[in-house]
Amino acid sequence: MEFFGGEKIFSYPKPTSLLVRLLNYGADENSIVLDFFGGSGTTAQAVLESNKADGGKRKFILVQLPEKTERKDFPTIADITKERVRRVIKKLNEADKDQLALGGDKKQDRGFKVFKLQSSNFKAWNTEQPKDDAEFVKQLTLHADHLVEGRTQEDVLYELLLKSGFPLNTQIEKITLAEKNVFSIADGAMLICLEKALTPEVISAMAEKKPERVVCLDAGFADNDQLKTNAVQTMKSKGVTKFQTV
Repeated sequence: MEFFGGEKIFSYPKPTSLLVRLLNYGADENSIVLDFFGGSGTTAQAVLESNKADGGKRKFILVQLPEKTERKDFPTIADITKERVRRVIKKLNEADKDQLALGGDKKQDRGFKVFKLQSSNFKAWNTEQPKDDAEFVKQLTLHADHLVEGRTQEDVLYELLLKSGFPLNTQIEKITLAEKNVFSIADGAMLICLEKALTPEVISAMAEKKPERVVCLDAGFADNDQLKTNAVQTMKSKGVTKFQTV
């Protein structure tokens, strides 16, 4: 896996076999393996192959800066890292198809997520602006919809997840309630709805799930103070501990 299309990418890649041996010495079957210099993704391959060999549930975290490579197919080293992990997973999955499943064998979870460091999805209030009335009104207008343009619901979701104290590997399920997308966090402990046109129906549907917390976009109420007030009361009547808008 050190080659892409027959071409060698790295001059001195870490040997996968060496990392597998290190894992055998220092990581049990449920360890989280962290590599701050992900490179071509050798550590990920070693973890995946070790799990296949002994049925372990090791997890990996790779950190890699998007260093330029001067290639069109893989413009950054981080792109190489991701592609190698995908190819390793594909190869292992194909190998599994050729093996007969034994009595207690379960299909291994070989999925992975990619996160990129980014600025906040929410516009920051500019405290350096002149304090005259015209600039103050301009600031208020800009913050009527305070989400940064171009950000997706998933972008906002993970920022809210971290700010709410949940780790990035928290179980997330995307469900549909009253024809609106809702994210169910940690088996329904928290519901997050990032739709920009909320309805009484989706508010009631979320409340009926009786989560501990509910988060909605403030812009979703579209200046409908009555809907927002009713939402607070509806959540309270169903025992929702915390209802907030962002």
